[in-house]
Amino acid sequence: MEPSMLADIEEERKRHGMSRAEYIRHLIRQAHDSPFDVPETELCTDENRRTEESKTGAA
Repeated sequence: MEPSMLADIEEERKRHGMSRAEYIRHLIRQAHDSPFDVPETELCTDENRRTEESKTGAA
């Protein structure tokens, strides 16, 4: 994994209060073609870099 990608993962996982492994598992499950169960919540960042849990995507 590229160091810049790891740094982004670290920043986002801290923002969401998750461990690195938990955050990566969540991202994998959210992928459109993931073979794994979709998590109940989606982690979102809006254009202002605010994070929210949402069931819907951007309009």
